[in-house]
Amino acid sequence: MSLILGLLWLGAGLTLAVLALAFAATVPLMRRREPDPPDCPANHDMPAEAVHFPSRDGLQLGGWWIPAAGTPRGTVILCPGQNGSLDKDIPQAMPLQRASFNVLLFDFRAHGCSEGELVTLGALEQADLFGALDYLEAERGISRVGVLGFSMGAGVALLVAAQDHRVAALVVDGAFPRLRGILTGYLRLRGIPGPLAGGFARLVLWMASLRAGYSIGRANPLDLAQRITAPTLFVHGERDPFVRTEEVHALAARLGRPVEVWSLPDCGHRQAYQRHSDEYARRVVGWFARYLSADETLSAEADRR
Repeated sequence: MSLILGLLWLGAGLTLAVLALAFAATVPLMRRREPDPPDCPANHDMPAEAVHFPSRDGLQLGGWWIPAAGTPRGTVILCPGQNGSLDKDIPQAMPLQRASFNVLLFDFRAHGCSEGELVTLGALEQADLFGALDYLEAERGISRVGVLGFSMGAGVALLVAAQDHRVAALVVDGAFPRLRGILTGYLRLRGIPGPLAGGFARLVLWMASLRAGYSIGRANPLDLAQRITAPTLFVHGERDPFVRTEEVHALAARLGRPVEVWSLPDCGHRQAYQRHSDEYARRVVGWFARYLSADETLSAEADRR
């Protein structure tokens, strides 16, 4: 009997230890991010207007409206990743703005100048991108846009594009098929052995869902991919520690056409712009120039009036 009790106590202790470790991993994943060093479009010779608008669930979001240089060819929303703030992504607006695209760049909840205290890894952040689309339609008269998303922002862009046809063209840099997969890679990098990382990722997602009051594990682009009709360009670094190259191709294969994967053997997660900035700008601008024409935008606006 004492042996059985001892084993029960040991099992309970191990369970509590695992739960404590999962909680310790969940808290930093979900807490409000420290912003990156401050920057603004004026530092890059771009005119801009500070803007604020509500997320679909009422949080106030902040960002920049950067008007096109010359007659607009369309409008592109930039969706940052889950670290820091929008500041580090301002340089990636430059090629688009100079190619005569308007750019809306905003902070997701719990980042930078936006409200909120919880990061939900793309789950509730969908409401933020819906809010950006609503803002552009209501305040700027723009109902057809492109979206350039990075990492978490790439996942959000795919999820929202599957639900909202105002997203007419996509470029996704560092996209992932399933949230559990990218979280498993994150945990492996922090020393959790491969065979355990997957199960531990499930536990972390469960705890994160309890904290957010929303099933975060449902934020999987792969599950909605077949509903995406917007032309989509995937940018993927083959050295990405979070997402395997074959996973990106499998995700891309689920989407409607046209779709393209630009895969770079010498890049890790979100390193393509840093290592190949000229080619990156050419491909991104070219994709939106091809699939986000100003004529169609103006026609849609005229119909709305």
